[in-house]
Amino acid sequence: MSYVNTKIKLSPSALSLFRDCPRCFWLDKNKKIKRPRGIFPSLPGGMDREIKKHFDKYRAQGKLPPEMSGPEFEGVQLYADADRLEKWRNWKTGPEYVDREIESILSGALDDLLVKGGRYIPFDYKTKGSPSTIEDAVKYYQTQLECYALLMEANGLKSAGFGYLLYYSPFEVTENGMVEFKVQPIKIETDIERARNLFRQAVELLRGPLPVSSPECEYCAWLRRFKTPFK
Repeated sequence: MSYVNTKIKLSPSALSLFRDCPRCFWLDKNKKIKRPRGIFPSLPGGMDREIKKHFDKYRAQGKLPPEMSGPEFEGVQLYADADRLEKWRNWKTGPEYVDREIESILSGALDDLLVKGGRYIPFDYKTKGSPSTIEDAVKYYQTQLECYALLMEANGLKSAGFGYLLYYSPFEVTENGMVEFKVQPIKIETDIERARNLFRQAVELLRGPLPVSSPECEYCAWLRRFKTPFK
């Protein structure tokens, strides 16, 4: 099967999979063979929905929510165009970057967007059982934020060169089942050229033969036990 003339559409999460294991990525996109996954927990999805409502309430007031009162957010504002943001939060209508050289598309769905000095900052909420570390945040989410920065540039919004993650981690249950959360902002530098190059490398790989797996990929190690041939 040839993939040379196929227009490919990828997401930031697909590029994260590509970085994690080229073989799993190729099988997912070209053979529709996906990694095993458990039941998707409903709580993070519910938290994401409520956090968006929380931020939208303050957006309508032209203010930042109280958890963003720290010095790291000085001079920052929430993106004001609520209608456009709502459109960009949907995978079907999210922002796109069209790379005509390789006839492929990168698309995504934002959580939120910040503005500082006329520059735009991708902003993503995360829920986690305990506070994160900068190293883990960079390892798992730098590609995502860089892709969002590229998508913003492609839609006329100049990148600030960094993005923010805002982690919500539960630390206490009080009366009547109320849960208090620790809020942890993490700033991550972004490079849109690195995102563009990663996207092109991923597309090139999909148009070629099945690659070797990452040595650290536990899914490929599990699959090798069954000696299943893929060509």
